[in-house]
Amino acid sequence: MEVQYMDETALKALVHRITTSSDPDSRENKEDLENILCSFHAYVDAVVCGETDLLFSDPTDGQTYRDQVMKYDQNRHSCHETAIINVRVLNRLAARHGIPPVFTGDDTQRHQVAAFCLELDQYFFVNRRMKLS
Repeated sequence: MEVQYMDETALKALVHRITTSSDPDSRENKEDLENILCSFHAYVDAVVCGETDLLFSDPTDGQTYRDQVMKYDQNRHSCHETAIINVRVLNRLAARHGIPPVFTGDDTQRHQVAAFCLELDQYFFVNRRMKLS
């Protein structure tokens, strides 16, 4: 798997730093990091589920189809906006711990954030059950 926008070393270092820290804020940082990482999957999931729904829908069913497309677009957009915010938060969290950015792309480029979300999903899938810390 070719990684373009994810620094695996930085991700591992951040997880390690947060999970082994004696800092009183480490519990909150851990919860934040878990929620951030899950939000990236939520974006990928929104795309896959939305596309699957459209694949099996009937485009000749006029308004019903348009409503389905609109609902999918709104959900995908919302998840994407959350992912964009969270790559910024993720990199600020890394910086706070003296770690290079985990997301190495340009957070103003939506396609780069989307690619990062997919890369992270693929990374977790390929490396499942691997302890990152």
